[in-house]
Amino acid sequence: MGFVTSMQYAIRENGSRWERETAERVLRIREKYGYNSQEYEDIKDSFYCYGCYLKWKEVHGNDPNKGEIPLLTHVDNTKVGGTYFRLRHLNEKNEENKHNVGCCFNDPTGYLKNISNGFDCIDVDPKGVPHLTILKKTQSKRTKNNRFSTDKRDSTERKQYQSFGALQRIYNRYNNAWTELIVKTEDDNNVKIKDILFSSSEAKKIVQNHQETILIVTGVIKKVENRNNGGYINIIFKEKENTPLPSFRLFVSPDHIYHEGDLKCLENRNIGCYGRTRNNKTFAQMELFSLPNQIVFFDLEENEPCPFTLPVIDLKRVEPIITDTLSAHKAVKTTANGEDFSYYLKNQENIPLLEKQIEQTIMKREELLQEKEHRIKVRDRNVNEKERLIVQLNNKKDELVTVKNMLEKKSSFIERVFNIFKMNELKKINSLLSQKEIIEEEINDLKQEFYVKSNDIVDTENFIKHIEFNVVDTQTRISTTLQVMDDLKQGLKIGKIWKGVLEKENCYMYHISTANLWIAIQISEAVYNSSILEIKCLFQSCYEDNEMRFYPQKIQSIVFNISSNDLMVYQKIKNELTNRLRYLPFLKKLKITKKKTVNG
Repeated sequence: MGFVTSMQYAIRENGSRWERETAERVLRIREKYGYNSQEYEDIKDSFYCYGCYLKWKEVHGNDPNKGEIPLLTHVDNTKVGGTYFRLRHLNEKNEENKHNVGCCFNDPTGYLKNISNGFDCIDVDPKGVPHLTILKKTQSKRTKNNRFSTDKRDSTERKQYQSFGALQRIYNRYNNAWTELIVKTEDDNNVKIKDILFSSSEAKKIVQNHQETILIVTGVIKKVENRNNGGYINIIFKEKENTPLPSFRLFVSPDHIYHEGDLKCLENRNIGCYGRTRNNKTFAQMELFSLPNQIVFFDLEENEPCPFTLPVIDLKRVEPIITDTLSAHKAVKTTANGEDFSYYLKNQENIPLLEKQIEQTIMKREELLQEKEHRIKVRDRNVNEKERLIVQLNNKKDELVTVKNMLEKKSSFIERVFNIFKMNELKKINSLLSQKEIIEEEINDLKQEFYVKSNDIVDTENFIKHIEFNVVDTQTRISTTLQVMDDLKQGLKIGKIWKGVLEKENCYMYHISTANLWIAIQISEAVYNSSILEIKCLFQSCYEDNEMRFYPQKIQSIVFNISSNDLMVYQKIKNELTNRLRYLPFLKKLKITKKKTVNG
């Protein structure tokens, strides 16, 4: 992808060690003592390529000798482009003077690949062209994989916060010469950086003709304004000349983690901001969503630390987002506290009474079961006795039939031979008649006893059924009382949970009357990591006729974490809560309403 001819830095041997030198500092020496002064003559042959020096150290692990890296010449070209170092021409003192292999000024590819390994906003393709992906805001991974690389080891931890981003590091290495580098933007255009580098005044004119253009807008920041009514923060550029058009501005969306304090480091600084321009009809603007990825400082002092601080989630901004999200589900913010939900606390004195009632009812059930067992034994005896009577009755009936048959034969015989019938035959007939009467009486007695036993069995069966009904009724009363007592105990536990939640800081209470639902949202920093925001949501159904009384079994909780590494953290909180609410059974039947925010 070519090479960089003008270098802002050189390496100079000073005694026993190498020191980095800037073109600006050498220019001041020449301006102070004269361009061809002895002071300049003493140092003019001591400037060597800084890129070759770094590559030598990387490869060999020690400082090079003078002859092992190329010599540079200081150039004063301030009238048309500035001051810089350049490689000495071949017709000067050293004809073999050329960059070493891998020098970032001779071939930026290696350096840019190293940069891309640490940041997911830049990739370098096999041709050495860096692809910028800064505007793909969804990329917020902790590790970075180069999609053009086949080396699986080419991934590393990102250092996005409290350190400079990829563009700043590139600028720091090449300074003004970075304009010669070719990059590929998100629009798939290969451009030199100088082709997208425009002042804020120039950018305004471009925006008038092009709605959206990827640029690096440069200039000094005049002011970071306070968040407006729409929730936006506007960052205003200074204008070098009077113009009827409003100043170019950067804007931060309402859902972004940045607040005004995070952006004050931009005021009165000469910066460039990479992004896509927009026309708001009244002013030209560009969205700022990542200080490290988009911002380049052009006025950094040497060794000046990065002014970006790790953004902190503002809990005061979280509460309106949660309220707005829940209001779409008809939720209304309330001032209810733990003391308001005292139904179960006030009724906990009923627990001993309920326990006594359960104990008495269980004793009654046991008595009934014992009585049932006794009645079953009585019934079984009666059944056995009844079966015995049936056998006896059948035997007697058989015996009666036999006697009758004998009488019938005797009677028929007497009629035919009466005159000669002996007296003893009459006696036999009379005996059979007497026996018949006795058997008939016995049969009647057995029948009477059979009917009595049958009635006793029926009565016993009915009594057993009555006992069983009472046992079921008693068990139902036991179960109902147990449920009441369990609800009361569970209600006390749930009440303690709610009281504990509501007594914590940053806890907000909501009620949805159409769903008979209470909602508590508690926000806190995660114990294990203060940069993680933990959001706990508690949902509890209540009685329609007494909203301060919970259904203890109808409780559900949602817990999710949000990291401050997510720059659009407030939007993520809203999205996460919205998605979780969507699948909550309590709210499935409710219609959702939406709102829109505009930057003004």
